[in-house]
Amino acid sequence: MAILHWKLQRITAIILVPAIIYLIIYFLNIHSLSYIQIKNDITSTFGMIFISFTSIILFSHSSLGIETILEDYIHEDKLQKLLINLSNIMHGLMLLLTLIFLLVIARN
Repeated sequence: MAILHWKLQRITAIILVPAIIYLIIYFLNIHSLSYIQIKNDITSTFGMIFISFTSIILFSHSSLGIETILEDYIHEDKLQKLLINLSNIMHGLMLLLTLIFLLVIARN
């Protein structure tokens, strides 16, 4: 299981690199776009897929990283499992809210 965890964390990190580069370039040029252009970018097919996919990968990568930290530094088994479960729940909620808000933006 530890090998799979390690591999997944590395794969998600590699996938995030081009996504983060794209976002940095986009944010550096966002000042030249109007509100309508930004909304159209977000709600376009590419924008919806990109944001959804990137959010899934980002929250997965974050969850894996926090789980590793908790396993390394929390030695009491019950507390460790509790904190890992809370972390997973919080990451799941943040992902769900991100996707819900994306749909709200698309509908308005």
